[in-house]
Parts: sequence; structure tokens; C-alpha cells
Amino acid sequence: METPAVAAQRLVASLQDLRAGPLVLQEVIALGAAAVPALEDFLRGPSQSLYHSRALAADALAAIGNDESVAALVRALRDCIARHPDPMALEAESVVISRIAEHLGKYRRTEVIDALLEALQTRPYSGCARALAEIGDGRAIPLLVDCLHDDAARSTAMEGLRRFGAAAIARLRAALAMPHYVHGIESPSRIDGRTAAARLLAELGDRASLTRALDDRQRAVRLAAALGLAGCTGSHTRMPEQAMQTLLQGLDDPDWARADTIMQALTPHGPSLAGRLELIMADGRWDDATRRRRRQAAVLAGRLGLSAAAPRLARLSGAGDPALRLAAINALAQLPAASASQLACFLTDPEPVVARRALEALQYRGALGARNLAQWLSYALSGPTPWKRWRQLWRLLAAAGKARRQKSGVVRS
Repeated sequence: METPAVAAQRLVASLQDLRAGPLVLQEVIALGAAAVPALEDFLRGPSQSLYHSRALAADALAAIGNDESVAALVRALRDCIARHPDPMALEAESVVISRIAEHLGKYRRTEVIDALLEALQTRPYSGCARALAEIGDGRAIPLLVDCLHDDAARSTAMEGLRRFGAAAIARLRAALAMPHYVHGIESPSRIDGRTAAARLLAELGDRASLTRALDDRQRAVRLAAALGLAGCTGSHTRMPEQAMQTLLQGLDDPDWARADTIMQALTPHGPSLAGRLELIMADGRWDDATRRRRRQAAVLAGRLGLSAAAPRLARLSGAGDPALRLAAINALAQLPAASASQLACFLTDPEPVVARRALEALQYRGALGARNLAQWLSYALSGPTPWKRWRQLWRLLAAAGKARRQKSGVVRS
């Protein structure tokens, strides 16, 4: 009959088998302290391109959970961070280190904390960042701030810094205010790290740091600071003028989601935006950024229901950008104060989707009179792709009839 130590050696060796390993894991854990030496040897074995087997060994040591197994995990962590594996095994080794660290995050022991700090000083391991945040040792704050500059560890570091709250403000301020240039260029990961610092400072209500960041050299940092100030602005405070201008300039962002975030930040300040948005829409330059900014300004005017912007939106019927004309008619359709004549400016648009939107808006308001319809039909017969316009007309008239019956409550099944 084999001894527990021999059984442990046999079962632990089975962990190497990707199929059988998970099946014998519970048997290994049931051996308790007798399995610790074999598990530690296995965990500290050679680096491999696959992490699954060694991660199972770390899970088994954590499940055993006695002093010997915790000490084995600490030794394994120190052993792993001292390695310099080849590129094929580097990612797998990082996963093993993070798995060990996550298990150690349950223990507030000096030797555990020291090992985790040492690991995070070596590389920005996400698991180590998460473990130190759970433990709550303040010495982790500067290391977590450094992790903001790593794409893989950034989100974990932000979660960890939120746990420390106001204690992290000083380090976050320093990170935000200190760009790192190499040959006059700041890397995208460094910019994203400082942007993350700005978002965290906004959550902590540090308006002074965000205000200073409005003069930053990097557009992404300026926008993050302005968005943060918009979020910090309450009913008793006013958004700084520079922050407002930064957000308005940011409407040209090519990423739709970011542009939408900017519009949401501007929405509470609607009454003061009418004149500014009109100026943007009146900008006749043809560069891509200006065109995007004009389109988003039109969209925002519609969302905010800025009746004062209706004349400017109507004048956009002559703009050379079809997307801008579509944004303008969509915005006008949302403005109760927009007149039928302003909507009718778009009836003869060469883009069928714009003309159809104008027809729909007029029909919805009950303003699709004979004059407007005749105007549209006249252009439909002489304009480009008339057969498409006729097809759209019949669809529109069918939809109009259905809507009219619904209003009168006589819809037939």
C-alpha cells in the first residue's frame, strides 16, 4: 500500500495531463499537508508555454490552506518573478504568477505582502495588483499608479486605486502632471495611463488637478480632465469656460462612443450652448474634423431641443456634406418650434434618405400639405433616381395612412 507522500507524487504528476489533471485535483487536495512538497516542486518546475497544469497546482495549495501551503505559494511566487522565460512561455508564466498572487491576496501576512510588492515592482502583474488592493497595504499605491501605464493591468489598477480612495490622490496628481517623453514623443500607453489618472481624480472630486490638466499637451488628457470637471460640476458650481471649450472642440472625435460621451457631458449645460453650437454649425471649413464637429453639433442641438438653433439647422439644407444634412433634418424633427417651411427645405435633397426624413417629419406633424407634396413630387420626377423616390413615396403614403388610422383608433387587423 502506497504512503501518502508516494500517492501525492503520483497524483501531482497527473496534473501534467490536460485532460486528467482537473479530474484528480480533488484527490490531491484531500491529501492535505502530505501533498504540499510535491505540489510546490511541481509549481516551481520549468516554465512552459501552457499554464494550466501549474495553475492547478497553485489552486491545490490554496485549497489546502495551511501555513505550509501558504509558505509554498510565497516561495513559488518569488521563484517565478526571478525567471526570464523565452517569449513563448512569458505569457503563461505571467498567468501562473497572477494565479498565485490572487490566492495570496487572502492573507494579511508580512511575508505575503512583501512578496507581492516585490512581484509588482518587477512587472505590472494584474493578479498582484488585485491582491495588494484587497489586502489594502498603502505601500501598493505608487506601484498601482505605475500600473496605469500598462494596457493589460490598467483596469485592475484602477479598481485597486478606487479602494484606497483619497489616500491615492497625491500619487495620481503626480502621474497626471508628469508626462514621459522619449525623443519628444509620449507613448500611447503613457497617455492612456495619465487619462486614467484624470478619471480617477474626477471620481475623487479633485477639481484643482483637473483644471490644471486642461492645458496639457495631449488632447486625450485634456478631454478626460474636461469630462471629469463636467462630472464634478453640481447645481451650485459652473463648469470652467476652458473645460466647456475643450468639450466642444472634442465633438470632432472620430470615435462615435467618445463623441457621444462628450455630448452627454454637455447636455446639462444646454441653455448656454445654443450660440456656441450655432457657431460650430456655421463653420464652413471642409477638413474632416470640422465636418464631424458640425454633425455632432447638429445632433446635440436636436437632443437639447434648442429651438433657437432651428434657423441655422434649416440653412444646413445647402451644406455639401450629406451626413450633415441628415443630422440637421433629424435635429429639426426633434424641435417642436421648427416650422414646416424649415423642414421643407430638405424636401428636394439629392440624397433620398434626407428627403424622406423631411417628408416623415412633415407628415408626423400633420404639415404634409398639397404644396409640400407637390414640391417633393416635382423634384422627384426631375431629380436623380426618380424610381427610387417613387418607391419611397408609396411606402411613405402607406405609413402615413396607417398612422392616421391608428390615431383615429380604426386600425384593421
